[in-house]
Amino acid sequence: MKILVALFIAIWSVSAWSFSGDGMPFKYISSCEMDLNGDSQSDKAILLEGLAGRELIALIAKKTGYDTFVISTGKNHMFLNCKFGTEVKETVAGSGTGKTHKTPGAYLELIKPESSSVAYIWSNGKFKEVWTAD
Repeated sequence: MKILVALFIAIWSVSAWSFSGDGMPFKYISSCEMDLNGDSQSDKAILLEGLAGRELIALIAKKTGYDTFVISTGKNHMFLNCKFGTEVKETVAGSGTGKTHKTPGAYLELIKPESSSVAYIWSNGKFKEVWTAD
């Protein structure tokens, strides 16, 4: 009987599994390094794919270290485009108004080829989402 109990416990513990992604690596998609907030320090943006889909993460440089911002999650099949420019024009499709948004000189954009795109602009201490194509 003790052998059966030990065998049951061994089989049960081996067959346990986790859905939390413990030990699962992220898939690197792309990244860039540029001044995203206009403070003349180099910031970093990283597009990764994990269990929850693609995540766009920005590391904004401080005097010591970085502030981390998860800018976008779940926009699968989109690719990172790091752009220089002083303004971004919002799409008029959907609920867009066609408004022009000022940037600090650089911004991030997620693009789905021949489909939609969305820009992320640093504004008032956080990133603002602006749909540029639908």
